[in-house]
Amino acid sequence: MKFIKKLLKAIAISLVLLIGSVLLFIILIKKMPEGEYSKLDPTDKKMFDELTLQYKTFHEKPDQIWTSSYHYDQEPLIVIRSQKNKFIWRYIYLINASKYINTKKFKKINFPGNPYLKDVYAATSLGNLSGEYWFPGAFTYSFLKDKNVLAFKYYPELFEKEGSFPDFKYFSMHEAFHIYAQKDWTYDKEGKDHITNYPFNKEHFDLLRKEYSLLDKGLKTSDTTELNMIMKEWVKIRKKRYKKWPQLINETNSEAIEGTARYIEYKYSDLIGKTRPFITDNSGKVISFSQGLEMILKDKANYSFLTRTASYDKGAALGYILDKLDPLWKNKIEDSPSHKGLTPYEILKIRY
Repeated sequence: MKFIKKLLKAIAISLVLLIGSVLLFIILIKKMPEGEYSKLDPTDKKMFDELTLQYKTFHEKPDQIWTSSYHYDQEPLIVIRSQKNKFIWRYIYLINASKYINTKKFKKINFPGNPYLKDVYAATSLGNLSGEYWFPGAFTYSFLKDKNVLAFKYYPELFEKEGSFPDFKYFSMHEAFHIYAQKDWTYDKEGKDHITNYPFNKEHFDLLRKEYSLLDKGLKTSDTTELNMIMKEWVKIRKKRYKKWPQLINETNSEAIEGTARYIEYKYSDLIGKTRPFITDNSGKVISFSQGLEMILKDKANYSFLTRTASYDKGAALGYILDKLDPLWKNKIEDSPSHKGLTPYEILKIRY
């Protein structure tokens, strides 16, 4: 009997300590930010500075990044202040979200003189919605009314080194592009952007070497006559690969989905004067696609990059090439269940 009493007492003390710890956590960690930009901490200021530049650039030059109909600067966004482990988070900012959630119960954050951040509110919880923010992922999606909204975590280390991965300025717009610009696209439905039974053999690698070499040449030239000759040969190599290994056609879908999301990163970096190379080696040195391929082929442990990851930059590079050959390519790639779009490969294939 005494043992049971001691056990119950120990449980009661443990519960009190647990409740006390939770309350202390709420008081110390879940503290609301100040209501004025000038009073925000350095990390929040950096995050909002990055967003301001993003929004300003998209507002002024949307068609130089994607199309004039994609208004990233007007889309809702949830940003979550977290720790680097992305598990513990402190508070939430809702941006451009007043049309989708009642913001009267949240704290208005003011940005005097900033026309791009007029609709910003802070909260320590969104009720059931914010329960998923405890999972240690870099981002997730939350439904506000009938709108699927990007919820993106940020933390001090995300802004410490320029060009590090992930880099807030590019990573956030990349994921936003997937959910807003590509919301109806079907290229990646049912795993159509993944390749099974990838041919890791010499015959295929030799064809890849020719293809990557042509891609390098296509990026370098500004002569459209020469470029057409290069890309016509590039299409021939692609056709040969797909005839021999039909499963490889799925790379055209990942080039469409991930390549365009990476493409807007590069176009944005060009506009803000921080042009990024497509490929760098482990030391950060700029290298060609051909050199990057050789780096992959040197080590079998890297082969998996060819199945999908390589499509990010290949797809972006094809976008730059199509900018020179077909100004309407961004309209042609638009996709939905009722209207099949054309992948960059299909646009080039039809051309030749």
